Amino acid sequence: MVETYIQQICLEIGTTADAIYSKQTDSWHFTKGSAKLQVCFVSYTTVTQTIRTFIRVFAPVYPIPTSPEKKLNVYSECMAGNRMFMGMKFATFPEDGQLYVFGERPIDGMDYTEFSTLVGDTASWADQMDDLLVQKFGTATTGSN
Repeated sequence: MVETYIQQICLEIGTTADAIYSKQTDSWHFTKGSAKLQVCFVSYTTVTQTIRTFIRVFAPVYPIPTSPEKKLNVYSECMAGNRMFMGMKFATFPEDGQLYVFGERPIDGMDYTEFSTLVGDTASWADQMDDLLVQKFGTATTGSN
């Protein structure tokens, strides 16, 4: 059902799910405002051996600094954000040197309004946080101080 929601949101932004799907990342990539969003499904096996599947929406917000002091300050700001931004969290993919805003929830019982809200909230927080981090810590590129 959630794949139908992805198709619907694509129609709303004037594209198709096939046009924004990447086989390489097994996810859909699109822009909403200034946020470059990626949407994918993630599953895991619980301790009771059932499989839970989540939809994950995420967007890069800031390069991970290489300076230990700046990295600590950026991470501290993001940890405070994790406490404040309901339903969102900060995480990294260290291999690409980026800090991301993540929104995710189980797909069981999800309706289109919940899906659309998840996408919109992730885009909104990403847009706010990339501006805030640049304001507080300056413009940075991956691998910079």
